[in-house]
Amino acid sequence: MKTEKIIHKESTRCINVVASKVESLRINNDLENTVRVYDNGAIGVDGTLGHADFAQMEQRAKQKLAQGIAYPETHDKIQTLNINTTKHIFGEKEFIPKISALLERLARENPEFLFGNKVFLNSMERSYENSDGTKLNYKGNQFALGLTIKYKGSANIMDEFYQGEGNYFDEEQICRDVKIKCDAFINALPQITDDEAVIIGDFEPLQYAIQHFVADMYFNKASLFDGKLGQKIFNGKLNVTTNRSPERQLCLPFFDTEGTVNENYVNNLVKNGVFDKVISCKKSATQYGCENLGSASAAYNGVPNAGMGGFDVENTAENLSELVKGKAIYLSNTGGGDMTTSGDISIPSIVSYLYEDGKLLGKLPEFTVTGNIFDILGNGFVGVCEKGLFEYGKRKYFVYKAKLVNKAQ
Repeated sequence: MKTEKIIHKESTRCINVVASKVESLRINNDLENTVRVYDNGAIGVDGTLGHADFAQMEQRAKQKLAQGIAYPETHDKIQTLNINTTKHIFGEKEFIPKISALLERLARENPEFLFGNKVFLNSMERSYENSDGTKLNYKGNQFALGLTIKYKGSANIMDEFYQGEGNYFDEEQICRDVKIKCDAFINALPQITDDEAVIIGDFEPLQYAIQHFVADMYFNKASLFDGKLGQKIFNGKLNVTTNRSPERQLCLPFFDTEGTVNENYVNNLVKNGVFDKVISCKKSATQYGCENLGSASAAYNGVPNAGMGGFDVENTAENLSELVKGKAIYLSNTGGGDMTTSGDISIPSIVSYLYEDGKLLGKLPEFTVTGNIFDILGNGFVGVCEKGLFEYGKRKYFVYKAKLVNKAQ
């Protein structure tokens, strides 16, 4: 029999922003406790919010073994590791004054716009231990903001959006980033005439395809990539990973919910264009005879399953200027996209800009980005970098070639 104990603590301070001013502050302090018991190929789970009596939780988890929920009992290398990535961002009493000053400056520098939505100051701690002797503990924090941007002459609830997250606060960087978007938004450009373009966006094409990498889907022959495990099916520059490195991630433990710690905190899903591994947890790895990716997730009172915590794509360049020569399209906001069973992707652009020489020249009329996943991640894949348009926080730019259809004038 094997037992696991997980404690997850999270503190969130959330400022609600309305019409470019602080409206309210909400403070949440959450505590989740989990005990799992494994025996004779079954799992029992008990979860409690707030104060917990772990002896009682373990007894209840043992009783739930009788439910017969299948799950393998595994025993990994015993590890003891404690990592604290907490940085001083600013004191709790400074939160409202700092954000009020930020909002006042944003309104002053962008008088044609109103700002709203949420600003967060988060901290979290998670510990994992099991009866084998493994003890893991992580602490981290972050500042995050997601601001709606409304043009005062618009009838829309919102017209643009700015988001960023980091383990520091920098008013100068945030204000510069927001002004770049606002200035480009009010400079309306004619529709692009090309039917194909270089697209600068996020990982959206991959996110549509991610379910097809899941072990259950793949080994039941329901995946778009059926039979292609171990084959080079994408561009040789493409490396898709689960990356839980404390240096890379914010408020994400270096171990998954099953206590798996990958070597150097990284494991490969796609390596140099090769479909290297499927997305798996300990159950699916045992069931299908594949490697555990080390990215399992679970609710505090639920059974672990295959997840993709720490999803990442490795950089191919340092800056956008290395990847994009000439003009390109920056997708700022999209909505209603999807992927067909044959891998054809459709990404309607809500707000996009013409990009050239490191700058956003102006806003383009609406259109739809389309292409097949094998083309976008194959010959159409240009690269990935972290530096480019915006300064604040941790972000990545995913660059690829695709077709443009449904162009509005």
